[in-house]
Amino acid sequence: MDAVTTAAGPSARPPAPAPAPTRTRRFGLGRGAPPLLAVPLLFLTGCLVVPLFFVLRTAFSDESDVTFLSTVQDPLFRAALLRTIVMAAVVTVICVVLGLVFALALSMTRGAVRAVLGAGLAATFVISLMVRTYGWIILMQPKGLLADLLNTLHVLDGPLDLLQTAPAMYLGMVHVMLPYSVLLTYSVIQGLDPNQLKAARGMGASGLLTFRRVVLPQIMSGVAAGAILVFMISLSFYVTPAFLGGPTQLTMGTLIGREMGEIFDFKSAAIMGTILLAVVGALYLLAERLFRISEMWENT
Repeated sequence: MDAVTTAAGPSARPPAPAPAPTRTRRFGLGRGAPPLLAVPLLFLTGCLVVPLFFVLRTAFSDESDVTFLSTVQDPLFRAALLRTIVMAAVVTVICVVLGLVFALALSMTRGAVRAVLGAGLAATFVISLMVRTYGWIILMQPKGLLADLLNTLHVLDGPLDLLQTAPAMYLGMVHVMLPYSVLLTYSVIQGLDPNQLKAARGMGASGLLTFRRVVLPQIMSGVAAGAILVFMISLSFYVTPAFLGGPTQLTMGTLIGREMGEIFDFKSAAIMGTILLAVVGALYLLAERLFRISEMWENT
């Protein structure tokens, strides 16, 4: 036994463990990654860090008597903040449901139907946001196309009172945010193993049971990622709430825009923006603690 061990020599020793992958290798990047990353880092610094620095400096400056406490105590600010959170939550729920249905339809259909669905989804990114918003304004006019249709169907008798209301704002926001939810959900649906679906059907599971026990647990990462993205973007949206919601449906975006464009109170606008940023950050940290959002993003 000793002779065999001696004869084997160093070759009998267990192989050394492989070196742990570096951060660069872990993300599939080569040694030339740092120079390549310099460009996006400079872009983020110029477009995010520097403007954020000036916003914070203005918010904490002594330009006026406005303070964080007086801003929080303002009933108009509190109403706008609450309305913004409610709007973002409602839009997120609707986008998650419709996005899941649209993504499933896009993955299950073939031929012309799938081409039409894909073209409709792509059109939302090609057509300008302002064009789509003005399209809703034309459609929702008191005597516009939608009013004519509803009057023809005897659903409505008279002008349509929909423009610059909360439902109009929600409808426009869903139209804008829905593609983001669809894309993230569709990306995880494409990664499903067809053999699992066949096995579920072979064992006699119904379509609803297969979706609930097999499909839904595997696509929850994409659904949750889409929900977080839609909610965060909706909190700071300006164009659609301003045009479709009007002055009676002030959100944080429209309120900050009014402080800057009409009243020229840049410190109040900076304070409101800082508070909104803090609220978004707190909500994200809460979602990270409850749902592990970072892991969902890695799996998407």
